[in-house]
Amino acid sequence: MPHHDLDHQVHSKNPLAMFAPQPLGVSFESQEKGEKIILLLRAHIVTLVPVVLEIIFLIFLPLLVPWVLRVPGINLFANLAARQVFWLYVSWYLFVFGFTFYKFIFWYFNVYLLTNERIVDFDFRGILHKETSYANLNQIQDVSPKIIGFFGTFFHFGNIFVQTAAAKPEFEFHHVARPDSVAKEILEQVRLEEGEPPGVIA
Repeated sequence: MPHHDLDHQVHSKNPLAMFAPQPLGVSFESQEKGEKIILLLRAHIVTLVPVVLEIIFLIFLPLLVPWVLRVPGINLFANLAARQVFWLYVSWYLFVFGFTFYKFIFWYFNVYLLTNERIVDFDFRGILHKETSYANLNQIQDVSPKIIGFFGTFFHFGNIFVQTAAAKPEFEFHHVARPDSVAKEILEQVRLEEGEPPGVIA
């Protein structure tokens, strides 16, 4: 393979990786015996920049609002005791922590897997709700990588569209790193799967 394609000698040890070849210590519920994870993908870390800016704004908001309101002579906490003001701040920052934690786990658990048998799309919808979609490699009909915009080009991430004959006819991997290499690896695994006898997992 060309040098920019997936190195099959690499085993990713980073649990927060957005592009993890053959990640160590990773498995999933319906994984079959002999089924190997070739690649684990998450949305590129750059896509979290708006969320980080949002969190920073929320952190400083309680400090900014009273300061801004002092300009027209409004004292927001004039009728509140110090203890009440303290608990208002505690409640606010607990909310900010919860918001930050939710955004993190939303990014962390929304993953795409390529195994030697299929592609898997885990959609995390909430603490108690996730959706999982599968398509066997022999059901994949077309793979199209697409890089959009300045940031996608500069940081080399984009979307991958996979057409299948499975129950879910279209899979879309959103904002993943190295989309060209990922698409090539999917097609390579499809080619290897087509060369195997039916029912063999290898």
